[in-house]
Amino acid sequence: MIYKKYFISIDRALFKCLEEKVEVYNRHLNEEDGSKIMMDKTVFLIDQILYQKSIRKNDITNGGYIRIPSKILNSYLQKELKKYKDFLKTYGFIKTIPYSTDGSRSYGYKVIYQKSNSETTRHYDVYEFLNFNYEKFLAKSVIKESKIEQKKLSADRSTRHLTKWLNAENISIDWKEGFDFISNSQDLTNDQKEQYSYSLNRMRFGQWYYLRSVNDNRLHSNLTNFPSSLRGYLSHNGNSLVSLDVKSSQPYMLAGVLNFILNKEWEVAKEYLRSKDVKDKFTTVMNSISLSSITIADFRAYQKLICDTDIYNYLGSNLDKTFVKNLKYKNGYQDKIYKPSLGYRVNQYYRDLRGYCKVLMLEYMYCSPKSTLERVKQVKRIFPEALNKFIYDFKHCPEMDKVCNRKSNKRTETERAKIDKSKKLFAKFLQQIEAFILLDIITKELSKLYPNMFMATIHDSIVVPIQYQVEVKEYLKRRLLEIFGLSPEIKNDVW
Repeated sequence: MIYKKYFISIDRALFKCLEEKVEVYNRHLNEEDGSKIMMDKTVFLIDQILYQKSIRKNDITNGGYIRIPSKILNSYLQKELKKYKDFLKTYGFIKTIPYSTDGSRSYGYKVIYQKSNSETTRHYDVYEFLNFNYEKFLAKSVIKESKIEQKKLSADRSTRHLTKWLNAENISIDWKEGFDFISNSQDLTNDQKEQYSYSLNRMRFGQWYYLRSVNDNRLHSNLTNFPSSLRGYLSHNGNSLVSLDVKSSQPYMLAGVLNFILNKEWEVAKEYLRSKDVKDKFTTVMNSISLSSITIADFRAYQKLICDTDIYNYLGSNLDKTFVKNLKYKNGYQDKIYKPSLGYRVNQYYRDLRGYCKVLMLEYMYCSPKSTLERVKQVKRIFPEALNKFIYDFKHCPEMDKVCNRKSNKRTETERAKIDKSKKLFAKFLQQIEAFILLDIITKELSKLYPNMFMATIHDSIVVPIQYQVEVKEYLKRRLLEIFGLSPEIKNDVW
């Protein structure tokens, strides 16, 4: 397969059915007829819906729809969005939902797969464009609209020591073996196979992207969105790679922040924050906090748990026995977990209690401060009260209390927006601190110590060639101890 400016990965059965419908539709139309359907554009619209779902998982609506601005799609489809949207809806290839009630959100789209008697699993092929001029136009339009080059340049300014390695020259992929794994896997759902194939093809065709997010301050790239089960097919100059992960990273970062507070150095932690809303919230919380003897004891108790125990095993052993008994399912555990793509909770199975508690810990840290879930109450009962209050205060805003004084018992759109923004601040807080320490301190120092060493990051982990793992692991552990005053545990994950 030669390198192409723009590629599309599409399910084989879906493509065959689409090709047949387009042929039938165009059969009696001459070349100049404006209603004639162009195969390239129909395939592109389907691909764009799937692509947006894969990179914006948190934006998927109830029922699995992804909202995409019509202005952007019209640009890609040369102002023919309505024609192609109507065609795909008429023949059952997509479903849509209208603008949201307040008019501030775009149409939602969802691809509908065609039933095939001959194939029970999905197989993905790379679509070859029929019209070279449209492919050329599309490639330029996507680059321009998504501002890829501007985002790369912005990330280069602060993380050039990492972004210089994010390209096809430095990262190779055994895509044939990768596709065999995807096709033969019995554990992956069809939706997962679809997303895995897309991620694999982006690397296969050298379509690398990266950006430094203002929201979480992290460096996002093909690697951070790449499925962990496919990482073994990646290499650098023939060398295997290893990721060095901070074990229980978010709980550890929280313990480190508490050390800044206890040492009355919280202004240092504030300098690690990128966005004004998080800085302001942190300042507000610190101006209201009282370092009483009880608060100090509670903070120290949490730090001791992080440093001296496996926090997830500790949670599991301290959950109420009746609560745990109700979770038992077959040889593991099961609980109802909210799925944004569905809009409701579904039963999620966990092989062991520790795996369940990993999810539980993150939910405790990032859920709404008004959560009434029994499992969240369980964690609050186990952890020190001062820690619960610190997290609650960070996520709380005055609008959360106003509904109790209103007869209609409903919040306004503005109040809901403020509440939604406020409850996400604690997650942004820890993510931005983590990102600054790893991206702006530790990896920059490592790049000077080992200027010829390949290095990348996947949020809380550093990726290097396997021959460097001992040196980098020791350096990462030592620097985190120096910064936070708490010794971390580093895990090796050889790809």
